[in-house]
Amino acid sequence: MPNINPLLFRTTFIALFISSFLSLSTVAQVQVGAYYFGGWSEKIPNHITPALKNEFKDREPIWGYITNTQKIVDEQIVQAANAGLSFFSFCWYYYHEKRYNDRELNMPITRYLQSPYKNKLKFCFMVANHGEVKIGPVQFPIVKDLWLNAFKDPQYLQVNGKPLLIFFEFYSLLKEFGSAPKIRAAFDDLRAEAVRAGLKGVTIAICAGPQEEIKKLEESGFDLITGYNYHSSGFARGVQANPITNMQQAEQKIWSTFPKLTKIPYMPVVTLGWDPRPWSNDGNKYLEKPYYKGYSANSVMKSVSNGIRWINKNSHNTTKEKILLLYAWNENGEGAWLTPGKTGFTPLKGVTRALGLKSVN
Repeated sequence: MPNINPLLFRTTFIALFISSFLSLSTVAQVQVGAYYFGGWSEKIPNHITPALKNEFKDREPIWGYITNTQKIVDEQIVQAANAGLSFFSFCWYYYHEKRYNDRELNMPITRYLQSPYKNKLKFCFMVANHGEVKIGPVQFPIVKDLWLNAFKDPQYLQVNGKPLLIFFEFYSLLKEFGSAPKIRAAFDDLRAEAVRAGLKGVTIAICAGPQEEIKKLEESGFDLITGYNYHSSGFARGVQANPITNMQQAEQKIWSTFPKLTKIPYMPVVTLGWDPRPWSNDGNKYLEKPYYKGYSANSVMKSVSNGIRWINKNSHNTTKEKILLLYAWNENGEGAWLTPGKTGFTPLKGVTRALGLKSVN
């Protein structure tokens, strides 16, 4: 055994301890949240396809696929919080009805708001303004009041001291409002109403890729840019089953592109995976399209760790709260999920490991 200088040993040990402590402290400062899709309901059976049930059994949550009951939403809140997540960003849908909470896609939000465990996890809305769910000048006065009511909840997530509202699609807003200045006017009205309601305003984000018309985003008055996922960015030409490492490398390039394009802060989103083959039909032909392989708790750990590192290296280009979004908590049909599984497959453990925590309870 070689001779070891005691002073050198102590110095090295102390340096390693401090480095480890600072690393864990840095991780602890990052708020990690996950998008939550509310479509797992008996009243929306088309999401639970035969292929999903029979050919992709590792995706089935421990509760089964029907997860919008009060008991199961309660348990999901506890699971997510124990794993280290700070919030859910619920996909929020407006159906042109006053009793919007009665619609099934928003039912998990209602359950969350009624949960005795809601204090464990914050929440915000990701407005799913795509497909048939349009948000324009006609709908805006109605949805504005619905959002303002939610913003007053003490558990609503804030960025820069203001409630965070995320929009899914920019071009839908542009089409409905007609121009970027008209979008800005609607947003300014929402912010003014929030101030009159006793809030400091509203922080408004848009899901966008680097290919978007950044100038129009700026003209529209968005405070933040983020994303829902960037699943196609890691596909290799002519390859159907792509390694998940492709996605991990590609998304980091996307994150670093935005600060070069605009002064609007960027809030990174981690695309944990993409494999929508269980939802394949004659229209989308997902069985023939690219997807990622290699999804696991370890891949989740690496993806989340990449996001945390990016935030810490680019703190001047992102939110001061250091927020990282994950796609997704329960996009089980699309191949990006954290829900603990019946088969024992629990990708949620990857989040816990990335955050330096001990275990998922």
